[in-house]
Amino acid sequence: MQHRSAVLRQLLTRDLPLERAAPPLRYAIKRALAGNEPDRLQSLARSLVSDLKRQNLLYRVAVEGQAAGQHDYYLVRDTDRLLDLAVLNPTSDPIDLPSASDLAPPMPAPMVPEGPPSNSLVDFVGMLGAMEHAQDLEIGFPQSGETGVILDSILRLLERFTPQFDLFILLFDQEILPEGPRRIFNMDPAEQASGWLGLRKPTFSAFIPTPEELPQFIRQRSPGKIQERPSTSAVAVPLYRPLDHASLDEKGSETGLLFLVAHEEWGKNPLLRLAKRLSSFVTRRWQHQREVNQRIHTDSLTRVYNRAFFDSQFTLELERARRSERPLSLVICDIDHFKAINDHYQHHNGDRVLQMVARRLREELRRIDHVCRIGGEEFALILPETDPEAAFEVMDRLVNAPFREEVIHQGEVEQVDVTFSFGVATFPEGGTDAFELYRKADAMLFLSKDLGRNQCHFWNPQGDHLQLTPHGVD
Repeated sequence: MQHRSAVLRQLLTRDLPLERAAPPLRYAIKRALAGNEPDRLQSLARSLVSDLKRQNLLYRVAVEGQAAGQHDYYLVRDTDRLLDLAVLNPTSDPIDLPSASDLAPPMPAPMVPEGPPSNSLVDFVGMLGAMEHAQDLEIGFPQSGETGVILDSILRLLERFTPQFDLFILLFDQEILPEGPRRIFNMDPAEQASGWLGLRKPTFSAFIPTPEELPQFIRQRSPGKIQERPSTSAVAVPLYRPLDHASLDEKGSETGLLFLVAHEEWGKNPLLRLAKRLSSFVTRRWQHQREVNQRIHTDSLTRVYNRAFFDSQFTLELERARRSERPLSLVICDIDHFKAINDHYQHHNGDRVLQMVARRLREELRRIDHVCRIGGEEFALILPETDPEAAFEVMDRLVNAPFREEVIHQGEVEQVDVTFSFGVATFPEGGTDAFELYRKADAMLFLSKDLGRNQCHFWNPQGDHLQLTPHGVD
C-alpha cells in the first residue's frame, strides 16, 4: 500500500503534466496529495489521465508481444517520457519495470557457442529473448524521425545489455548522423569499395577474424580494446529497412550492415547467429519508433506534418543540403481570407477545406518534399534538391492549381474555391541558417498579402523579388 502511494505521488507530481489539467481537477489532486488516501489518489489519477488524453497530451503506445494487463504504456507529448500506467487499473498492483539482471530467459538458449563453453553468451541470448517479449525499452527521441538518430538511440539502448560486445551500424546512404559519440557511420565510397566490403554480395554476411579488416571508424572507436585484446573478432550482417504499414516480420531493402565486435573468442557461427538476431531486433524497433514518431509529428486534422516536425526536420534538411552542397527551398503559405470562409460556412466546413488543401498540396509535390501545417491556415513546404528555377516551376503549378471543396451550407451543396499567398526563399542564396531562411520566406509571404494575395514572391539578393501570379491575372 505504501509503495502504491509513492508511485501515485510520483505520477501526479513529476511524471504527468498536472498543470495542464482542468482547474477543479488540479485543485482536487493538490488537496488529496496533502493527505494520505491512496484510493482517492488512484481515482483522481485516472481522471487526470482521461483529461490529458482528451487534450491529446498523452498517446497510448502499443508494444508488440506485451502480456495483456501487465503494462499500460503512454507517451507524454513533446517529451521522451514513456510511462507505465498499469498502476491505475482497478485490480492492479504497482509494477516495477525489470532491470537487466531481473530479465529471465523465456525458453532455453537456442544455440551453443563453438570453442570454450560460455555461460555469458547463453545468458545474453536468453536476455535478448526476454527483451523481445517484454519490450522493456524506452522510446528514444520522439522529436526526430531521422534514420541515423533513431538507430543510434536503439544501439545506445542495447549497449546496456551487451557489455561484452561493441555494436556499430554502417549506413550505405548518406544520412544525417547525431552529434557527439555515436555508433552509426557512413563510409567514403573509395573505402567502401576496397577490401572485403567491395567484394561482398548484397544480403551476404561476413566474418571478420582480425581487427585490421574492420572499417577505420570502428577501429578509431575501440583502439584500447583492440590493442589490449588481440583476440578481437567481429561479424557484419545485413540491416534491413522496415516497410511502411507492414507487419513486424516483413522487411524492406538492405540499408546497411550491423557490426558485432567481440574482444574474446566466441566462435564464428554463434556470433553470426547472434548478430542476425540483433539485426532483426533493430529493424523491428526501428519500425516501432517510426510509427510512434508519425503519431507525434502528424497534425490530427489534416494528416500532414505538424509544427513540431517542421521545427526539427527543416534544420536537419538544411544540414543535409549544406553537407551535400545542394539547394533547398522553403515555402511559407497562407490560405487567403480563411476567416471569412469559417465565418460564412461554419468551422466544420472550414475543417473540410483545410483537409482538402493538405491533400492537394501532397498531390502536387514529390514524395521527398514535406508538407507541414504550422498554424491555423498556415502551411510550410520543405523542398529538398530545389534551386530557384525549380522552385519557380513548382510554385507556378501551385499558384494555378485548383483548390476547391464541396460543402453543405444551409442545406445546399456549395463549392468553395480557395487561393494562397506564398513566400519562397532558397538555400544558399537566401541564407545559410534556418532562422534566416524562414524570416525571408515569411517576409515574401507578407509581401504577397500586401500586394493583393493570390500570388507568390521569391526572395533574391538584389531586392527585386520576383512576383508570380496565376495565368491570366496581371
